[in-house]
Amino acid sequence: MKKIAYICAALLAALFLSCPAFAAAPVSMTIRPNLVTIGTGFNGTQVTVTGEVPQGTSAVIRLLGEPRNKTFKKKGKALGLLWMNLGAVEIRGVPDVFLVGTDGSSRVDWEHSDLAFRSVKGDTEDWIYDEFIKLMEEDDFYRVENGVIQYTGEEGDMRTFRAELAIPSAMHQGVYRVEVLAVKDGKIVDMAAEELHTKLTGLPAFLSKLAFDHSLLYGVAAVIIAILAGLLMSLIFKERGGAH
Repeated sequence: MKKIAYICAALLAALFLSCPAFAAAPVSMTIRPNLVTIGTGFNGTQVTVTGEVPQGTSAVIRLLGEPRNKTFKKKGKALGLLWMNLGAVEIRGVPDVFLVGTDGSSRVDWEHSDLAFRSVKGDTEDWIYDEFIKLMEEDDFYRVENGVIQYTGEEGDMRTFRAELAIPSAMHQGVYRVEVLAVKDGKIVDMAAEELHTKLTGLPAFLSKLAFDHSLLYGVAAVIIAILAGLLMSLIFKERGGAH
């Protein structure tokens, strides 16, 4: 009888521990808008990310573009005298856009953190990857925004947050992955993800379609536009010179 009682108690304990009602609530998130249109006057915008993370953790937002291979020219001194191209360096499988938003409470060096840009470094040499990050930051494709996440309340074992994440003007049409990480002691406890879509409209959409569907016509049009722009600039400077 005692053996049966022990077995029953063990089964009840296992059932109790596996019951969803007692499991920790997962990270949740919503992104609005989840579609950004890129028109002629697009100069960047903002998206709002809201959700919940467990108590005792910090929320970190990551926006990642599609993974691509990036090739760069490697410069150096030939024979120790002249600076010139010494070959090419390829970094494989890195996102073309990588944005990070934090609550500003951590002193983490995000540019060199395994939770941010270093998370996609792969086996690239450190000094090469550091130079790659600098280039991407200069073009506004890689960026860290501290203090954009605000905690708005607490409910049970969860804390709610809200963030306004800046979308740069350099964004192109595509599908981006937006993640919310629940971080504690520098480690990811849980995470959630949604997609952000960007779409070309108006003149940018027309030019993109022309480039892909009628490449020859697009090339001719580009040359004509460049010639007309040059003539216009020469006329403007000629008029200014004549005014003196």
